[in-house]
Amino acid sequence: MIAALTTLAPWLLGFAGAAAIPVLVHLISRSRHREVKWGAMHLIELTLQQKQNRMRVENWLLMLLRCLLPLLLAFMMAQPILKGASILWDEAKVSVVLVLDNSYSMDHAGTGGTNFELEREAAAALVKVLPRGSDVNVVLMSHPDKPLYDKGVFNLDAAANDLQQMKAGFGQAQVPAALQKGLELVAAMEHPHKEVVVFSDFQRLSWGVEEGPLRRRAVAPTAAMDFPPNLTLFHVGAEGRENVCVESLEFSHLLLGINQKVQVRANLRNHGAEDHPALQVAFLGDGKELKTTQIPLAPGETRQVLFTHSFAKAGSHVVEVSIDADTLKADNVYRASVPVWDNVPVLIVDGDPSDQPLRSETDYLNIALQPYREGATKDLVDLLQTRVVTVPEFNARAIGEARVVVLANVNRLQLSQLNDLQAFVRDGGGLLIFGGEKLDLNFYNDRMHPFQLLPTRLAAVEDRLGEPEPFTRMVVRRFEHPALRIFNDQRNGDLGAAEIRKWHRTVEEPDNTLVNTIARLDSGDAFLVEKGFGTGRVMFCASTVDDAWNNLPGRTFFVPFAQRLCTYLASSVLPPRNLGVGEEVVAHFPAETAGGEVKVIDSLGKEHAVKVELSGGRGVARFNDTQRPGLYTLAGPDGPLHFVVNTGRAESNLEQVTDMEREETASELNANLVAGLADYQQLDDDRRHGQVLWKKILWLVIIVLLIEQIVACFFNRLGRRGPGKAKATAEPALAK
Repeated sequence: MIAALTTLAPWLLGFAGAAAIPVLVHLISRSRHREVKWGAMHLIELTLQQKQNRMRVENWLLMLLRCLLPLLLAFMMAQPILKGASILWDEAKVSVVLVLDNSYSMDHAGTGGTNFELEREAAAALVKVLPRGSDVNVVLMSHPDKPLYDKGVFNLDAAANDLQQMKAGFGQAQVPAALQKGLELVAAMEHPHKEVVVFSDFQRLSWGVEEGPLRRRAVAPTAAMDFPPNLTLFHVGAEGRENVCVESLEFSHLLLGINQKVQVRANLRNHGAEDHPALQVAFLGDGKELKTTQIPLAPGETRQVLFTHSFAKAGSHVVEVSIDADTLKADNVYRASVPVWDNVPVLIVDGDPSDQPLRSETDYLNIALQPYREGATKDLVDLLQTRVVTVPEFNARAIGEARVVVLANVNRLQLSQLNDLQAFVRDGGGLLIFGGEKLDLNFYNDRMHPFQLLPTRLAAVEDRLGEPEPFTRMVVRRFEHPALRIFNDQRNGDLGAAEIRKWHRTVEEPDNTLVNTIARLDSGDAFLVEKGFGTGRVMFCASTVDDAWNNLPGRTFFVPFAQRLCTYLASSVLPPRNLGVGEEVVAHFPAETAGGEVKVIDSLGKEHAVKVELSGGRGVARFNDTQRPGLYTLAGPDGPLHFVVNTGRAESNLEQVTDMEREETASELNANLVAGLADYQQLDDDRRHGQVLWKKILWLVIIVLLIEQIVACFFNRLGRRGPGKAKATAEPALAK
């Protein structure tokens, strides 16, 4: 930075001539005296010479200090101002980027309104005082990749009005990305004088001190600039932490049929220090209040509330749990879309078919998925509806409306079949692969795995037949995976009782976090592995689904085991009905609907026309404008489909970083920290007009006065001791 120094009253610098007064006094005091020799003079000449040298140093030092005082006083009265080359000089045009924290925590209300209201008012006021001809742009922390304007705008009144119309968003603040985007934008803007102002409540979630290195990387766009822009951190809003939220909903069933009772578990958390002895919790189904209850919720406590319900009709339903506890409304309700099925289609591809009973590869699986299909019990109906095809019969049309595709000991597929299957999974389908002797390992490793249709590469087959212990078993532990969680209760079956004689070994990649090993064998090998692809999911079982390599079909738990795998794949994907803010709505329809349109009603009740496109043998509709939480309804050919968008609950913790941590952050970024519009205006005035130095100079004058007094006193004491020492030196010499 090139600094410049100027004064408001330069004529007062004439008083600096007073610095000559101590010099004149010093020169006058040096008048010559007549030297008189006396007898003992030669005895103390050495002592006198030493004292004269010391006094000369004392006199010059005191003279310099006394000359400095009038110079400083004259300089102070002239009111000097320090200016820098990167400072926004008076009335100079400036390019400014405002980075606004629009995460939903900013909707927290204090006595002066919500934090976001205070933020937007401060930002609008800042824009209004910019010099005419300045340009401005706005970056929102929830979506830093989408600035308010394509480029800086010069109509400051319009920009201020746009700011005042803004509302808080519903996503999480992306601080490093927003900083980087703001600095990138301002670097390309019109004027040489540039500034980025960041407005935020400094919530710990987004501004945690552990993210310091990320924030330092955010300033990289300015590294090559000769004059980097000024960076200001603007703290806005109340620092209250009181907030209660509905964190999540959990369901006892993965897939729900007609009149099937389901337990809905609501998780509630108190993030604040206020006790809620009788918090009212409401449970609603399809918009109707079904039940209310009251629970105590202590500070920092998490509690669960259980509701039970069933649906009499198939189709799309919505449940919600709500509380009325505080001003932050975004997390006081949690909704969930619940599809209720009359049947779930499952397509099974038999890789080793047979005309003999129970000799086909998929006979046991087909029975396990449809145990009531023979009609022995009128009151019980199979939820899963299977269709078995051979490999040549497998194509896009066969996939049709299937929710899950099962490949059982399939040798290989044609390229067209691979493409259809890939599209099916990518668009939300579930794929379950069972091993067997017919699998072409080269095909699975070279084609299926690169197509994202195999979670992990396969190695050689492990065969325990003929060994002293001819089998291995599944490791029984507490299962956390939804598909196997019911087996934590031994009444549902003991998976450890299965005898696995042969299995495919897998090539595991410990660093690949996308692959999830659901179950293992005693040998250490993976038995069940899954991986997501697109909006779908793929699962691989290392052994067969018949009794060739194991005794799974003969165990009592085989029916719930097979059904849980399929219902998990059908319910967790194809397509998801419960989304986060900004996630895409995907709906599937019959292939003949492709080319038409469906209507989407968003959370505000506004209608949108969405085109249905052909993909993976079915019609697929996509809708991306889901920035607001709430209920989205898609009018499909078979009735409405409900999609629910909920805010992420991490923002519900309103704790802010401390004042010291904010100062450390500002220091990391070489930024100024302000706590209000008045602070910013003072900072801005210093930048535009320079920094007034007279107060600092006054303190310097006081310090110089103190030093002069201390030095003078010290020299006086030293001078008084001096003659005594000289006398003590001279008397022995005279005695001789």
